[in-house]
Amino acid sequence: MKLVVESGSSKADWAVISHGKVLSCFQTKGFNPLFFEEIEIKQFLLDHEQIHSIIGDIRQVYFYSPGFSHRDSRNNLHNILESVFKKSNIYIESDLLAACRSVYHSQSLFVSILGTGSNTAFYDGQSMQQITPSLGFILADEGSGAALGRTLLRDYFRKQLPEDIYLSFSKSHSISLERVLSSVYKEEYPNRFLASYVPFLSQYLAHDYVQNILRKEFQKYFNTQLLVHPMHADFTISFVGSVAFFFKDVLRQIALENGIKVSEIIQSPINGLVDYHLRN
Repeated sequence: MKLVVESGSSKADWAVISHGKVLSCFQTKGFNPLFFEEIEIKQFLLDHEQIHSIIGDIRQVYFYSPGFSHRDSRNNLHNILESVFKKSNIYIESDLLAACRSVYHSQSLFVSILGTGSNTAFYDGQSMQQITPSLGFILADEGSGAALGRTLLRDYFRKQLPEDIYLSFSKSHSISLERVLSSVYKEEYPNRFLASYVPFLSQYLAHDYVQNILRKEFQKYFNTQLLVHPMHADFTISFVGSVAFFFKDVLRQIALENGIKVSEIIQSPINGLVDYHLRN
């Protein structure tokens, strides 16, 4: 039996495969190796009922995760999975490769993750070339949920939101400056915390303020992660992630203005990724 896990910083999708069939699928919170505590994730794996029930039957674990470029974090995650799935071969790959494998249809293309974070690669079905280094939500992640949430919170506390947006946000989110600063600078998963405010923006998608910050962030994304590639106009790009999916109309418009051809936009890579592992 194979276990395929596609984990972002916010959520993880799990699929159990055996003899060319999908036996079960379920979803849990996500695990970014840069932020998790080793004891926490090991205990979670052992305590989760659906995971615990299959541990002894799994022979291959394919775990796709953000934070892949950080060697120590990747090694720690490998050791944890190896200690839990004792009878399994463990393969850890990047969430960006998961996105690439999920949308590849026999033609080379650019692939972007636009979810809690953002990342882009060129993929030819065999090798993946990351366009720019993954610098995380503090230094980069342009166009991501973390970037959008950061802008919203900054404008809220500086009272730079339009009055109707400000009042609505105040009513729906009872937050203090102390709470936000603690969540961002002291607690785990600060990028997930920032991205958690993106659903609020989706409620006001037609509002000029929301349209403006979406356009600015998506243009930053194209400027820093795609237009820097000399062949950006020669191949299509596919997007994977909730931010790309829920704001796809704005994203397509900005892409069009930059001469970028968009192939497809999907919310989650797990279905395409499972198909890949059924074939391989």
